[in-house]
Amino acid sequence: MGDTIQKFINKVFLKLNNEENRKYIQIYLIEPMLNHILERIFPYIILTTVLFIVMILCIVTICIFIYYDIKSSSITSR
Repeated sequence: MGDTIQKFINKVFLKLNNEENRKYIQIYLIEPMLNHILERIFPYIILTTVLFIVMILCIVTICIFIYYDIKSSSITSR
């Protein structure tokens, strides 16, 4: 039984190594799947990017406020 399975696997690999079959699989199977996945996940990528930018802006703003607060408190404590 193992020999039969090995022969089948070898035949499948030989068929897949054919350039024409590889292009067919890429055009009609892989590319549509990837396009569908990217269409579904794209809004989440945009949302994550926007949230990341907002978070970075908040962090920078907080750091600026802290800097000016420390600077003004050091001036008044003299």
